[in-house]
Amino acid sequence: MMTSELPTRPESARQRISVLGGGWLGLPLARYLQAQGYEVAVSRTTAAGAAEVRALGLAAFELVLTAAAAPPASAFWDAPTLLITVPPQRGQAAAEQLAQYAHLIERARGGGVRQVLYVSSTSVYADDEPLATEASEPAPTKPGGVVVRQLEQLLQREPAFRTTVLRFGGLIGYDRLPDSAAAIERRSRALDTPMNVIHRDDCVRIMHEIVRQRAWGEVFNACADAHPTRRSYYAAAARARHFTLPDLGPAQPRPAKVVSSEKLKARLQYRFLFPDPLALFTQPTRDASQ
Repeated sequence: MMTSELPTRPESARQRISVLGGGWLGLPLARYLQAQGYEVAVSRTTAAGAAEVRALGLAAFELVLTAAAAPPASAFWDAPTLLITVPPQRGQAAAEQLAQYAHLIERARGGGVRQVLYVSSTSVYADDEPLATEASEPAPTKPGGVVVRQLEQLLQREPAFRTTVLRFGGLIGYDRLPDSAAAIERRSRALDTPMNVIHRDDCVRIMHEIVRQRAWGEVFNACADAHPTRRSYYAAAARARHFTLPDLGPAQPRPAKVVSSEKLKARLQYRFLFPDPLALFTQPTRDASQ
């Protein structure tokens, strides 16, 4: 007797994902995942923000993390996969942020969350680390890096779900590219140290690959392959966008870190869309969330 099996849907069609933080990174990420067939919910901190997300055809929840209590129970926490894209809050004490995440973990533990992807930062590495890999001992010096490292550890210690930590370099692309002399003059970062940056489109694609390949319980660095100095980056922007480069003063080389993404490229078989930050000003770009 012949038998037949019912056709199965692709994995993405069965998978629900919640994105905590629908901002500059989180919202394009959610739209891209939805386009791949996932069922996506997004959190925003205001009712108006949630309404904006719903207008894009995504499920949205108003959700504010507090140090006083766990977030309210809702369908947002029923998804097996939680992607956390909320950056450290400037001006907020580390103890308060840790308490907020302890309550977040409490709510996730009681919901359906089984895997978490936490967007961290390469700021967890020492500023003078010659080659920062995932095997390098984190040694943050700035307050933001200290908080991020503590949040990483808090999530990684939770046994109710598996956490992957994704350490992005500085986020660039779209409205986060220098477009005038005034924009460059407002920046005070060291000009002659290597840049560890990543385009938003690569961020979105990498996060999707982690979900698609179920790369849980990992730590990944994610920065573009090339590490030009900020001085050369600004010069490339001025040439491509036809503005006069302001006087940046004499070169001042100093010890600095270079962050390696070799583990991510090998583990996920990932090739960067924008491997060279200097090419961003001449390379055509299209919003990955579209």
